[in-house]
Amino acid sequence: MMVVLCGTVSSVVGAAVAGLLHDTRPGRARGNAEAFALQIRQQHENHQKPESLDRAPASVESEVPPLTGGQIGRDPWGRPYQYTVLSSHPERKPVVLVWSGGPNGQLETDTSALTQDEISGFRFGGDDLGYLDRSPASPGASR
Repeated sequence: MMVVLCGTVSSVVGAAVAGLLHDTRPGRARGNAEAFALQIRQQHENHQKPESLDRAPASVESEVPPLTGGQIGRDPWGRPYQYTVLSSHPERKPVVLVWSGGPNGQLETDTSALTQDEISGFRFGGDDLGYLDRSPASPGASR
């Protein structure tokens, strides 16, 4: 009887600990960042087309011309994502970067000096998570 009771308790406790160790929030943060980046890029591309309705996605503040940086949505930890658009030049596809401060909530990624021509080696800082949308033809890089 004691062996059965110990086995039952250890399996319940083990399942609870395994659930805590397998946190899905980082994956959700990356997925949400990608969705926001695609929405922002689409807003900028539509703004450049004369036939567009200049309509922003529901999750992006509506402003004409489209915003080039700020906050959007909430990450799995309840804090807003940061975003920046590195180019909205008519001849170039916009490069959109969306990121979260990650589990610690500290924004450690510095984008102040980042330009569209310098994105090839870009990495998120600290435990920040996000998505870099380079163009519609090539997949973005995420960490």
